[in-house]
Amino acid sequence: MEKIPLLVWYSPVNKYSLNAILGALEKSSYQENLEFLLFTRSEKLISEVKNRKRALLLASVMTKEAEEKKNFLLHLKDLNSHLEICLGGPHITAKGEEFFSLNPWLVKREGEEAIEKVIEGFIANSSPSLITFPHPVDLDSFPPFPRSLGIFGPIEITRGCPFGCYFCQTAYLSGRQVRHRSIEMILEYVSLMKRKDLTDIRFITPNALSYGSPDGKTINLKALQELLTGVRKIIGPQGRIFFGSFPSEIRPEFVTPETIKLLRSLVNNDNLVIGAQSGSEKMLQRMKRGHTKEEIFKAAEIAIQENFRVNIDFIFGLPGETEEDQKETLSTIETLTKMGAIIHAHYFTPLPGTPWEREKPSPLGSFLRKRLGKLAQEGKLFGNYDSCSQWGEKRK
Repeated sequence: MEKIPLLVWYSPVNKYSLNAILGALEKSSYQENLEFLLFTRSEKLISEVKNRKRALLLASVMTKEAEEKKNFLLHLKDLNSHLEICLGGPHITAKGEEFFSLNPWLVKREGEEAIEKVIEGFIANSSPSLITFPHPVDLDSFPPFPRSLGIFGPIEITRGCPFGCYFCQTAYLSGRQVRHRSIEMILEYVSLMKRKDLTDIRFITPNALSYGSPDGKTINLKALQELLTGVRKIIGPQGRIFFGSFPSEIRPEFVTPETIKLLRSLVNNDNLVIGAQSGSEKMLQRMKRGHTKEEIFKAAEIAIQENFRVNIDFIFGLPGETEEDQKETLSTIETLTKMGAIIHAHYFTPLPGTPWEREKPSPLGSFLRKRLGKLAQEGKLFGNYDSCSQWGEKRK
């Protein structure tokens, strides 16, 4: 059988999602029939599409890039009418109909099992269709990255989120039922990386300190300790563990003296990312965040006492946010920065598939803009706090 050219639009924004899909294809019965071609530059992809008769293009789509990506894909179809396209990702799950003009394969929700059906349909020359697997994926059944392609990266250890915050797509894409990759399987992939002399170990999870929790809302300290000590035993003292920092974060109420002392004894990251999102009690309740302002202060205090540099996420311009809410959030931020925390600023973007998908950002008061700008100049804030301002450098 002639090999199937699988063109993968491997952009930095989507590579972790694509790693999961490419890893799943390692278990596909069609793996030996696939020719994997990964592209990080659009010029190279255009050239390849021009020179192919029939190929399958795989891409993941996030909301902020959806319109630009759709236009580019339409251009590729103009260059090669035989090109077939398979799309997945958060935006496709919520609003895949926006891409119907491409006549694509659309994969909604999780894609590890669905991608097998896409390949099968492509081989059979079937008409592209929508494919959805409603049941949650068992993480242990699929590799977190495509090791046969020589691609390694962060290991996804938890999927799903029980909280369903109104601004966030995670619970609506992956469901509210949390699933954890078993410690045995995680350590197997860590061992594989160690054999490749890859000893910087990072993890993907919506809330790092929820690992092993049966409901995602409680702490399983035993599972956390077993996981981290197991990784440390494999990679040794020269290896590095990054846990609770990019590309994942920690919810404030999971920061306790016990969890942070455990991290301090076993991890190498000097910073923690804590998701606060607002300093207004009313807004925290309105977005169904599930924690209080007091828990934000406690989390910062505990982590700073253990000599972690704390980056705290806040979203500005939340729907229904009043001047009083903004003043309360600013007061919260002022207190946190005096404690030694750094603020990571985000601007509210309505994301499809969430309860706030049709909501508009609230205007920011001039007092808030002025003070946030001053905090950025002082090195106490970085990120994007409104639609046209970018401040500071990303903390690594």
